[in-house]
Amino acid sequence: MQHLGQLRLEQFLLTAVAADLSERDLRAWARALRDLPIGTVTEADFRAWLEGPLRRAFPFDRFLGAYGGLSGGRIYARSMLSSGHSSEFLASRDTAFDVKLRGSIAWWMKHRRALILDRTGATDALGARIPATEREIEDVERFSLGAVACHGVFDPFANTGTYVGFSGVPKSRSKQTLALLDILAPLVQAFYFRTKEIALSEGQLSSLTNRQRDLADLAALGLTDREIAARVGISEHTVGNHFRIIYSRLSISRRSQLIALLK
Repeated sequence: MQHLGQLRLEQFLLTAVAADLSERDLRAWARALRDLPIGTVTEADFRAWLEGPLRRAFPFDRFLGAYGGLSGGRIYARSMLSSGHSSEFLASRDTAFDVKLRGSIAWWMKHRRALILDRTGATDALGARIPATEREIEDVERFSLGAVACHGVFDPFANTGTYVGFSGVPKSRSKQTLALLDILAPLVQAFYFRTKEIALSEGQLSSLTNRQRDLADLAALGLTDREIAARVGISEHTVGNHFRIIYSRLSISRRSQLIALLK
């Protein structure tokens, strides 16, 4: 990971000037970039960097990151990684949802710029309002998230990306926070590709219909064909036919392979 810090040093210095960082801020960020893990990266390595060097340079309380894709107007989260969040909060996160239910995420995917979400709504770095949904604002209040700085890396051609949210950031430093997220977002994505083995190409995933993706997600939860049929209101025979098509499209032959790939 050391080379990532070197490659982004010039960009960081330009951002630091624009964000009017203090000398203390600059020293903390220099240490955070210096301490980026090298070689094989585990989720424990990632959390250690988040909770140590990064937190000293970029104050926050809790972190949630997700890697996934967009297909048919729905977001499918392939993996999530968190620090500091409660089990109740993590259990409330949907692994598949209509992008319209998350107004701030829909805005981010379109504009690919950092934003801050709190109980009053969402704004960009210039203070312009972003159309957050009631559900997003209710989540902030329900789980006492404070101000949440959000950003990531989204590829509009492959419809995949990594989205991150840092809860409890200082609202008084929103300009600096959002400017520095431009540096931080690609680093976080790099960690994902070092800690998560992407076993299934996004081209294969996008070949599935929305119904097939829903069935595959239910299979990943461990439901049988009969349980899936009862859940979605179709016959067990029809479920079996769907899975035969899914296996063919993904070039696999059995349920255990599908579950392993999705997880």
